[in-house]
Amino acid sequence: MTPPPYVLSQGVLAAIGNALSHAFAIGIGASHEASNPHHEARPCLPSVRQRSKAQRPSEGHARTIVEGRWGMCEFTSKCANIIQSWNPTVLGLLDSLPYDEEVVVWGRRWIVKTSTLGERHGYGIYACEDIIVEDSTSCRREGPTLFPYGGPIYKRNHWNMILRQHPEWKTFALEMDTFAGSTRRHSDVRVIDGNPIRSGNIAGFINSTVGTRPKRRANCEWVFVEGPPPAPYGETYHEDHCLVLATRTIRSGDELFTHYEWN
Repeated sequence: MTPPPYVLSQGVLAAIGNALSHAFAIGIGASHEASNPHHEARPCLPSVRQRSKAQRPSEGHARTIVEGRWGMCEFTSKCANIIQSWNPTVLGLLDSLPYDEEVVVWGRRWIVKTSTLGERHGYGIYACEDIIVEDSTSCRREGPTLFPYGGPIYKRNHWNMILRQHPEWKTFALEMDTFAGSTRRHSDVRVIDGNPIRSGNIAGFINSTVGTRPKRRANCEWVFVEGPPPAPYGETYHEDHCLVLATRTIRSGDELFTHYEWN
């Protein structure tokens, strides 16, 4: 005998309907909350101050990579913001200095090639034309101008911060306010970063006479000049600067030498 089909009572059907309606309402409410930004259940946003602090890169995480003498150097923290960009053309220098190829800087012809001191001394700078110093010239601060000592200029305290991260950065540094004619206090001395690779500073290839065998004679010197350089370079560069002057006659093919101490 086949059993009669089971029929749900009205009470059971009502209970099931109520449960389904409640579940459907909850689902609709959850979806509405997720799409409604004004719903009180939304996650709390940080304050303006908190957002500003979170989005601004902290000084401790600042980072920049710059080409150095022996490869790429990474600067972090405050130094990453201190390192300056430099455009050598504003001072009449070249964007890049080729080796073993004649170039013109400040109206004179030069060539950078292996120094007469030997390969261990690296490169030197040679004149490609005669530069005559008259006998009447005192040979001090009155000889013909050759070119500037160019590069970004740093305050002493900033320079010291740079050297603490990369001590080798001082290789081509020139303390411009230690020369006669500067009126700055020693604590306010400015430093020129004259690395030829980074700054196009051809003067960075001038070797020192100190310790040379046989002894070389200096034929140029660095001097401090307050104010901009002569025209036309002073039209784009308005800062104090240092120049390289000839102190005695330089013949075509002569390497430039000056007296300075390594430290």
